[in-house]
Amino acid sequence: MPRIPILPSKALAAALFMVAGWGALAQSYRTGDLITGQPVVVDGHHLDIKSNRVRIWGIDTPERSASCYRNARRWRPAHDAADALRRCVQGKTVTCRVWSVERRWFRMRHMSECWTEDGLDVGDCMVRAGWATDYTCFSDGYYKDLETEAKNKGLGLWSCDNGPGTRRWGQNGVGAPCETPRYKPTGPGPK
Repeated sequence: MPRIPILPSKALAAALFMVAGWGALAQSYRTGDLITGQPVVVDGHHLDIKSNRVRIWGIDTPERSASCYRNARRWRPAHDAADALRRCVQGKTVTCRVWSVERRWFRMRHMSECWTEDGLDVGDCMVRAGWATDYTCFSDGYYKDLETEAKNKGLGLWSCDNGPGTRRWGQNGVGAPCETPRYKPTGPGPK
């Protein structure tokens, strides 16, 4: 039977130090702080800016496993939603105003209102094109009119035969009343 080598304690300590140091690259932000930089799209509603994970406020997009039927064929729209977010922010500097911070897995996630250097609301861009839905429990219907327009035109997720595969409930689960939204977007610029 072959022997499995055991990592020397110094190598193991160095590896743990590197992993712990990686988390230190992300700066600690608080409510009201601005995060600005070139974004890297993670999925349809997450960006990384300078090692900081940002969850775009007020919208929801399908998770990787979500699917729907379009023209009677199964479709997984998560990748297309991420591509749409890339188009919204492509080549632009993005600024995000943090309204809450929460730990997700091994990193902090900043729930934030985001806009591009030319003043484009990133959530607006996604909902208007039909690639995100208004996350009503958190947005209090902020993007609802844009969602209705995209739905009426059959854009993006609304081309699903059975509607978009996004999660449409709050922290208390399906059918429970929404919690009271705690944030109203204020748009570009210091506030």
